[in-house]
Amino acid sequence: MQQPLPFDPNIYYGIVAENLLKNFGSHAFFMSDQALQKMKALGDDEGFDIWLSIHEHLNAKATEAIVGEEAVLH
Repeated sequence: MQQPLPFDPNIYYGIVAENLLKNFGSHAFFMSDQALQKMKALGDDEGFDIWLSIHEHLNAKATEAIVGEEAVLH
């Protein structure tokens, strides 16, 4: 089980997501999915949780790009 961290790792996961999108475009989603599958197959719960957070940031950034930050979804 992952120990509590003295900082918010979400900031870093967001940076990783931004860099993946910048460097690999839409292929970043495929890479993230592959990493999730690998972590699950290895039984690496901590790695899986990290990649799941990165994947969530990728989805959020893609949604912002498509919908826009100012749009309101009902």
